[in-house]
Amino acid sequence: MKYSSLTAAFLALVVAAILSSAMAQESRPTGACPASSQRVDPGSSNAMTATAHYEYQYGYDHHSHWRGHWVLVR
Repeated sequence: MKYSSLTAAFLALVVAAILSSAMAQESRPTGACPASSQRVDPGSSNAMTATAHYEYQYGYDHHSHWRGHWVLVR
């Protein structure tokens, strides 16, 4: 019983490794994610020209305390 469960677990790991490597090698279609393939030239007309401003960010920090603060965003 123990041998068959170990064999099944090992077989599942091998299949998962093979499938994940096959998916990583697969080429994406051109329009799959257009935002990741676009480059912005700083001198072009479509470059973002926003000025720096402050935004209020809030949430829990690493010690589970609620925290809010202003952050300079460029």
